[in-house]
Order: sequence, then C-alpha cells, then structure tokens
Amino acid sequence: MNSRLPRDSAGYLDLHGGTGGITAMCSCGDVLEVYKEDVTFRIKTPETIDPDRTNPKAPFVAAIADTVGSSSPAVARVLLQGRDIVEKIVLEREIDKAAVVQVLYQCKESIVACEKTARRVAASVDTIIKDIEAGGVKRDARGALNPFPQALDLDSDATSFLINAKRAVQLICRLPATILGIPLKDNNFEYLAKTLATTLEPGVTVTEFVRANAAPVRYLIELRNWQEHPNTKRTIVTNFSVAPDGTLTPPMWHVSDETPQSIREDMLAGADFLVQIAEAMLIHLVMHASDKRIPFVIVELGPAQINAELPIKYRLSIDTSKLSRDAGASN
Repeated sequence: MNSRLPRDSAGYLDLHGGTGGITAMCSCGDVLEVYKEDVTFRIKTPETIDPDRTNPKAPFVAAIADTVGSSSPAVARVLLQGRDIVEKIVLEREIDKAAVVQVLYQCKESIVACEKTARRVAASVDTIIKDIEAGGVKRDARGALNPFPQALDLDSDATSFLINAKRAVQLICRLPATILGIPLKDNNFEYLAKTLATTLEPGVTVTEFVRANAAPVRYLIELRNWQEHPNTKRTIVTNFSVAPDGTLTPPMWHVSDETPQSIREDMLAGADFLVQIAEAMLIHLVMHASDKRIPFVIVELGPAQINAELPIKYRLSIDTSKLSRDAGASN
C-alpha cells in the first residue's frame, strides 16, 4: 500500500527576483537558504511548516529573506566557505559539525547587518560630501549655514552597527569551544587568548592569532559598551560639524578620552575585519584539530580565481606530495 502523500513528492520551485541563477544553498537546522548573487531566499518545506503531518497537501514556501546574496563577503567567506571546510575536514576528535555551521550562520547574520549599515552610512556621507564639493554649503538670507547637511539616522545606524559587531565577536568566540571542546566562557579576544594559552600547548597558531587581534576587537566592543553603559566614559557620535574656521568635519565617533575616528571608514573597515577574523578563526581551529595523518592544507585563491558572485577566498585541499612521500616511506 502506497502511503506517500502529495506533500512527499519532490519539490520544485521557480525563484523569482535577484540577478542571475542560483549560486549556492545552505541548510542550517530548520533553515534552508538559497542564494543568488544579490538575494537570499529562505525555503520552508512541508516538514518545517507541518512537522506533525496534519496536512497531506502542506506546501513548500519560498520567500526573499534579504536583499544581500552570495556576493556578500559575510555570506561567501564566513558561512559558505566555512561550511565547506568544516564538512570536508577530518578531525582528531568527533565534533558536532552542524553546531559549528549554526554558529557560522548566526555570525553571518550579524556581519551582514554590519555590511548593510556600513554601505548605507558610506553612501549617505559620500553623497553629502559630493554635493558640498559641487556647490558648497547653502546659506540662508542671514548668512547662516542653513540647512546644514546631516547624515540621516546616524545615531541609530551607529547603534545598530555596534550591536551587531559585538554580537559577531561573541559568536566568533564560541568557535573554539565548539571545535576544541574548551570551556565556553569568553566573549572577547583578551579573555579568550588567556583561556587558549592555559588550555593548549605553547605557541599554537590560533592562540597567537587571537592575541594579535585582541586590540582591534576591544576597540569595537568598547565603542558599544560605553554607548550602552556610559559612566566614567561614554561613546560620542557626531554628525557633520563645522569648525570655527568654517571647515567641515565628516561624521566621527570615539570613546570620550580617545581620538575621534571617521564613522564611514571605521564601519567599512570594521565589517571587513569581522569577516577576516571569523574565517581566520575557523581555519586556525580546524587545522589545529585536524587528523594529522591526512596532510590537509588551506589554499588561498588568487584574484583571477575569485568569483565575484560567490567570492570564496580559501578552500581546503590535501597536499598530495606528502601523501606520495608517506606512501613511499611505508613501502
């Protein structure tokens, strides 16, 4: 007797929207995401919609989840590249690889939010500067700079960026516990470096990596912490401003006892930095934990090899020359 229901038939979906064809897919828990270069679709299957199987005709559902797709460095290099490396590598100890991918997925979500905010703020600042360079700042009949240009929603954009940057750092700090099995207790690189130093043997690459990047990570976290909990210090966000000599200063931010920095430049650099430390953390961890009987190597792709629609930068490979030498030695 055939007990198959209509919902059990193979699903087929035409995904409308975005540019070009499908570039990648990623399943993470109950979430299935399908990517075009500039769009993310989220697919729900009959099983995720109706796990109790009460509706024999429960449908597939496809919806655009984000106007960012696989061309995003966060999507390509944090999630998709990281998932491929994790799934292919053989480790010395068994781990929950799905849990690692889940952390990468959440990290991707936070960094994508940072990327979008950074692009929005940069576009606003660039437009204002271009208009000023073309026609100066408008003055009213009394000579006042009126209306004085401002980047709209700057305070809320600064808050959004810093919240998501801090969350991304906290998620990156979960990777060592998920992969190496060390205690899960650190939310910043300074404390994580100490945990790694006391848990792993001296001179391990991942420990040195975390220690080397503790200062720039602390910079981002302190901007958020002193914004959220002002006390002896506070985070100051200033929009376009005019100096006594009439010169204009673009939007800046800083902790109250430090030198102001360009918000535009910090956001763009910060989003890229988060991608770099997320992918590097994963690579250092899995290479440290890999089965040393297999000569795994990480290969960096050259500029001509990188696909702009899916700009993965690193891939896992095997050093076949070492396999040949090992085989010869065993004969």
